[in-house]
Amino acid sequence: MRIKRDLLIKLARDTVDKRFKTDPGVVAVFLVGSVLRDEPLLGGTTDIDLLVITKNEPDIPREVAKLSNEIHLDILFEQEALYAKPRELRGDPWRGWTMWDPLLLHEKGKFFEYTQSSLRAQFDDPVNLLARAQTFSVPAREAWASMQLGGEARLSEYLPAVENAANALAVMAGFPLAERRFLLEFPQRAALAGHPELSDTLLAMIGGLDLTPETLRAWLPAWEDAFNQAAQSAFDTRIHSFRLAYYKQALLSLLESEIPASALWPMLQTWALAAESSSWDETHRQAWEAVLQTLGLDSQGLELRLQGMDHYLDVLEELLDEFSVQHGL
Repeated sequence: MRIKRDLLIKLARDTVDKRFKTDPGVVAVFLVGSVLRDEPLLGGTTDIDLLVITKNEPDIPREVAKLSNEIHLDILFEQEALYAKPRELRGDPWRGWTMWDPLLLHEKGKFFEYTQSSLRAQFDDPVNLLARAQTFSVPAREAWASMQLGGEARLSEYLPAVENAANALAVMAGFPLAERRFLLEFPQRAALAGHPELSDTLLAMIGGLDLTPETLRAWLPAWEDAFNQAAQSAFDTRIHSFRLAYYKQALLSLLESEIPASALWPMLQTWALAAESSSWDETHRQAWEAVLQTLGLDSQGLELRLQGMDHYLDVLEELLDEFSVQHGL
């Protein structure tokens, strides 16, 4: 099947027509995410991201639904109250950018017109740009301090800190980085911020600086087996059987890209998430521990990785301080 953007938008509209237009509790539905890009496909697969705004607290926060082997729906449900103060969304890197330019598929009243018009006013003012960056930089530094000064470093705390550290820089020049393209797109953001060297620093923070494509390819079978096993427990919608091809085909595509090491982030993220499942056996555990040891992300290696994170955060904080002084903030 040839997948084009027009087809993806049609599938999104059809879903809204069938499921949400007649629901009295739905305030608005938006198409967001990768389908709004010129190139939504990665490895011939994509998800259709829908944001459903509900009047009351939603029954579930997120839903994944398969449309084909290449396409699935990823539906996020959020309560209208979270968008009640549009001016505050200017400093929110996630909801702010989501409301900046989504595709409206359904609406009751004037929720979107009011929210977007208030949000866009002064959205690019330095004070709001800095606020969006600090939304990521502050928790990244707090996590570093907790791991460095407060006791044993844990991967479940370390990886979110790395993600926050990268996005703090990324949002200085746009929206937060998507998971599959995280390491693929970061170099451009780092260059725009005037610190291209941080691309290598970020890669080193997760043990990927000297990693070969052959090593990543060799890990794929164990990663896939671990993903499949964790997906059976249905403990998290991010590790869902419908999403296996979405990740696997992306990994294969990234391994053939100009930055093969960019495959490491989505592999590492999903593998770490699968590790939180209770369905793994000893074989899965041993394979995962061997990967962490190779990457220097085991309990001993994390101490060294924290030094690299400290350097990255020092550079980031100097950049944000200079930006603040330059704009009199």
